[in-house]
Amino acid sequence: MICISCGRTHRYISSSVDLGMHWLRQDESTRLGICSFCPDSVAAWDQGARDVRDLAAAKLKTERETDLPGWLIKHAKLPSLPHVLIEIYKELESETAGIERMIQLLETDPGLTARTLQIGNSAYYGAAKQITRVEDAILRVGPFDLWALLISTEVKSLFFGIRPDLMDMNSFWQHSLFTACACRVFAEQQRQDSAGELFVAGLIHDVGKLLFLQMMPIEYADVINRHIGGDEGAELEVELLGIDHAQLGARLFENWELPGILIKLTASHHTKSSPSEQVTLLRRADKLAHEYLDHKVTNAESQAHTEPAIQPIAALFQQLTELVL
Repeated sequence: MICISCGRTHRYISSSVDLGMHWLRQDESTRLGICSFCPDSVAAWDQGARDVRDLAAAKLKTERETDLPGWLIKHAKLPSLPHVLIEIYKELESETAGIERMIQLLETDPGLTARTLQIGNSAYYGAAKQITRVEDAILRVGPFDLWALLISTEVKSLFFGIRPDLMDMNSFWQHSLFTACACRVFAEQQRQDSAGELFVAGLIHDVGKLLFLQMMPIEYADVINRHIGGDEGAELEVELLGIDHAQLGARLFENWELPGILIKLTASHHTKSSPSEQVTLLRRADKLAHEYLDHKVTNAESQAHTEPAIQPIAALFQQLTELVL
């Protein structure tokens, strides 16, 4: 008897690894089976798999059917975010946070170092003197604002090859940035401590859509073609795919070990049942971004917009477009 998953035979090998092996499934006529070291292959065997190729195909199908988010994340083969950014966030959250440690962490990553200096020298920060040190960039931009901009641009850089007939990526990131700017302005007006985190949440809240588009373009095209607007898109995703982009994005961010607040906000931004104050703020910002960008609001209309914060939001959006997009 041979296990079609791992290749073990019916003979027990005198080692601590194989002692106690038994057969979970077996076919005496073919002398093939599934041994006790391969329980994850039982479902594939029961579906008729009898060789390695059939086994792999059946396991892939089962994985997709039972855990679509996990399957998408695993097979998208997206690189993880630089671990440096997660460590910097932990430093910023600690009671003993200091820029010395942030400098040390950034300088271990040449790409992030270059991006840090690029942000610090950008027109948005308007300083005439060019800076060449990470420390000066942190002081000019601000530790948390710099982290937010770095992690936002890193996430943006991971997604490519999206079919242009399904998603205009420029419009996607414009919507995301406007949502982020609205989150920031609303949070500052309400004197919330999490304005920076809400900015990042606004920028990445729809990333689950990109994962759908990258991995399931044909299936997701059906969602896009039937989508009218508002929360209906998320409802269609659940109806057609079994999960919406908010839940998928949250699973991806868990995999990346992003801060819990970003995972929670992403997962909940289409939730209708008793959302938290922060989720309500994100939903308000998301709605405003659709109104302002999708309906092509003119400058004159902007002045008369019912949202009192529209002018500072629009101004911040214009300022950051070159920096982030």
